[in-house]
Amino acid sequence: MTIDVRDLRDFDGMLKRRIEGFRAKLGDWLAPHRLTLAEARVHRVLVPMVGVYTPGWQALPACSWAFVELVTNEGLVGTGEWSIELPEETRRALDEIRAQPTRNLLDPELEAPLYMAWWDLVGQALGRPLHQLWADLFERGFAPPDRVPMAAYTWQRFADIQGRDAVTFERWPEHAQMRARQGFPAVKLSLTAYQPEEHVELIHRVREAVGPAVRVRFDAHGAWNLQEARRILRAVEGCNIEFAEQPMNALLPQRFYPPGEAAPDRSPASGSYQGEFYFRHMTQLRREQPIPLSCHWWTPPIVHDPGAGVMANCWELNWHLLERYDAADISSPDIGLGPWGLWRLYELSRFMGMHRTLHSNFEMCLQLYFRCAMASALMYDGDAAGLYLGTTPRACHPIDNETIQVGDDVIEGGPFDWTGGHLRLTDRPGHGLRLDPERLSKYVYNEQAVAPYRAHAQKLYANYLLDRPRTTTQAGWPKPGGPERFDRQAYPYRLDQILEAQSKPQDVDVQLNREVSA
Repeated sequence: MTIDVRDLRDFDGMLKRRIEGFRAKLGDWLAPHRLTLAEARVHRVLVPMVGVYTPGWQALPACSWAFVELVTNEGLVGTGEWSIELPEETRRALDEIRAQPTRNLLDPELEAPLYMAWWDLVGQALGRPLHQLWADLFERGFAPPDRVPMAAYTWQRFADIQGRDAVTFERWPEHAQMRARQGFPAVKLSLTAYQPEEHVELIHRVREAVGPAVRVRFDAHGAWNLQEARRILRAVEGCNIEFAEQPMNALLPQRFYPPGEAAPDRSPASGSYQGEFYFRHMTQLRREQPIPLSCHWWTPPIVHDPGAGVMANCWELNWHLLERYDAADISSPDIGLGPWGLWRLYELSRFMGMHRTLHSNFEMCLQLYFRCAMASALMYDGDAAGLYLGTTPRACHPIDNETIQVGDDVIEGGPFDWTGGHLRLTDRPGHGLRLDPERLSKYVYNEQAVAPYRAHAQKLYANYLLDRPRTTTQAGWPKPGGPERFDRQAYPYRLDQILEAQSKPQDVDVQLNREVSA
């Protein structure tokens, strides 16, 4: 099947032209302002998790984040957060501005490497909260909401060093019910730990525990094959599932080639077997059953120019896939695209009639707040009407919250109060958050801090015992008793860098995603 996408090509061309105007407008706003660096502070912290975080069959009793504070000679401080460790491009940018103390920190070239800290300074220089600034910059035409609804992200968890806060197959519905009683309007389940079909019982029990008013969504993280996804989705049709994310596996091409030999590079126009395989079956799955599907590779699918940064907004839609497949109901992009790319992608998803949410990150409260400001300004729809034509109604979904897995935070005031399940945006300029020196000192990243958590993780890896043992291996053959065995891990971030202990070979699937979509 081939779909006529000429109108989508025209629409995307218009979006690119508008972005050039928006960039020029921001340049005009910033022209009277100048900020220079007095001091750049870099922090890395190790913060305990609630229980033991287990994404991608990991065992993480504590996780790390990096922060940058840009202290200006003009009295403003811009603050940014990065997952696990500071990226190399940010370190290079900090070295450059330290060597050029008269450089204007509001230079647009610094947006990508300094990201949240740069936009924080922009908001402060202009005297605007970020969600209001972006709504005006991108001419959204309404006042963005100051309350952003959350989905409580829940995982199977091992107990922490003190034996507390495990989430097991039996206790998971109770845990989800606790989040619902806090006021979260949605609960998300990460369904990778147990035998695929056993999640059917879990979903039914969670739906009963949280009641009919709370939305239930789940993410299989591509851990099910197509046949399993068919069986499971059909078995939970009556549970009023908000959406299912990544319900089936995709082929990652590099996995099939020997070490050191690169997979063939296919042009965006021709597509590739791996992309065709995945999106063809996602399209089939979407047609076969009524549960909406979400996939952060179909947002809609895009291809980044070789050598261009993700935030450069130099990507193109994957026209080859768009002309052949209709693989997802819900657009779930990541804030790594930056405001320019995120606005463009959301406008495309609106034009295509897709629903929208915002993909979660490995984050603490500063990054979550930044993400909520983007959701308020760029994702939300302000239109209201009775007889409704022109815009898909009720298309905006609560965004996932992973900070509830973290035991503390390093911002002033500590973690947000999640009573009510929403994040309230401030009217302070920028993102309005500052780091707490006492908490930074308490959670400073060093070998003394890492050692006990690493020892606990190694015990778990040596005897990876699930409370609900799997009955088959990943290959599908009957599994002998005893702990789980796995020879490699996959996750968007190199999690082994946190506790400085290489556990297993790991695929960093964010990078591989770019290859699949291409």
